Amino acid sequence: MTAAIRSPDSGRSRSTRKPAEAPAQSKVTSISRARRAKIGPVLPNYEANDEQPRPRVAASVLKVMPDRQWQPLWLRSILRVERASSAAVVLLLGGALTLYGLTVYSEQRWSQEYQKLETLRLQEQQLSAASEVLKNQLAKEAQNPETGLAPQKPADTIFLSPVPENRSPVVPNSEEPALKNRSGVETPLGY
Repeated sequence: MTAAIRSPDSGRSRSTRKPAEAPAQSKVTSISRARRAKIGPVLPNYEANDEQPRPRVAASVLKVMPDRQWQPLWLRSILRVERASSAAVVLLLGGALTLYGLTVYSEQRWSQEYQKLETLRLQEQQLSAASEVLKNQLAKEAQNPETGLAPQKPADTIFLSPVPENRSPVVPNSEEPALKNRSGVETPLGY
């Protein structure tokens, strides 16, 4: 780096003229620029005596909050609306989450029960098919003469005659007399 020094008398003769800027490719730099490049910009030196003393706030001093009665009516009403809307939002959110949970739970239960129903329908079809197969096997075995089964004939039918109705009450053979109510009708012992 190259530095140029100006003579003291050269500054007096050229006081009306601005100093010419050095071309960008010039290797000549002024001393003040060289000093600033080495040490950085000059900062003012502040001493502790120059500062103004700051008032210190005692730690025991409490700030008194303003009373709610001093708030304007419109502000109090807005605060009430805010509290009410916050509570409503919490309740609606809780209700929505509960409803969602119940919906998911009921859908899971429905799908489980539907699978059980389908299993029961399949078992019913299998049982009815097995029953028909057994009926078919019994019919084939009944046609076989070795089983000893004979076809039914109308002459072999037994008819039973109905018992004649008796209007007189049957007296029990027991030693205890039957209980009678006030109208004279017998009442069974079980009542």
